[in-house]
Amino acid sequence: MLDRVTDKRRRFVAPALALAVLLGGCSDDSDDEPATPDPPSRAGAPTIRQQPVGLDVKIARLSGHLPKAASRDLTNRLGHVVATWFEGGFLAGDYPRQRFSGYASFTPDAARLARRDAAVTSNVQFGSRWTQVVPTRQRVRLFVFAPGHRPSGASADVQLVMVGAGSGGTASELAVTGQLYLTKTASGWRIFGFDLQRSVGEPGSFAAHLRATRDKQPAEPKADDTKPKQQQKKSDDKQRRQRQEARR
Repeated sequence: MLDRVTDKRRRFVAPALALAVLLGGCSDDSDDEPATPDPPSRAGAPTIRQQPVGLDVKIARLSGHLPKAASRDLTNRLGHVVATWFEGGFLAGDYPRQRFSGYASFTPDAARLARRDAAVTSNVQFGSRWTQVVPTRQRVRLFVFAPGHRPSGASADVQLVMVGAGSGGTASELAVTGQLYLTKTASGWRIFGFDLQRSVGEPGSFAAHLRATRDKQPAEPKADDTKPKQQQKKSDDKQRRQRQEARR
């Protein structure tokens, strides 16, 4: 997706049937301006000019029905689960550092898998190199399964993009995208599986990828082009014969 490094991790701790119910996706994306670092400050740490982007959480699809109040409450709860992982695994805390958390959002089994795949589920690979991190995209789209007016499962399409800069002033962009699979436990909503990919590139690479993907989508055919010309001619000839026979 981006230009330098791409890693993929897919880990599930759930029956296949549950995963089949929760799979889903959407892509109404907006472009983000690339972030670039200012010259190093007197303390030697670069300052990234772009302002941090907050969390954007919405329900993209609901299988079943929920009252508006329950839908808002569920959006907040699931958004908090994802935000806990975003903050602990990537955004919160001082840089540079080597230790990351965020696994409180996972079930115990999924947390073990996530720690094993820390190169994708956290910023451990760049934590010791960067002195500053700014999130430029935190997008979460929820796909909720709620039979009988009760939410019983959900998946989340996530896009976390951040720009990091080292002490030398060089900036790069890290994007973590994919799906999280959530279930309701005795301790609240938790992530029980994930299908994630990590990509690294220059600042603005992810937004450029979104624009390129959107531009490649084929345009919808016009109404006049829905029938081949030969088929349209046959239809016109048939109508002409029918009118002639009606006059006779």
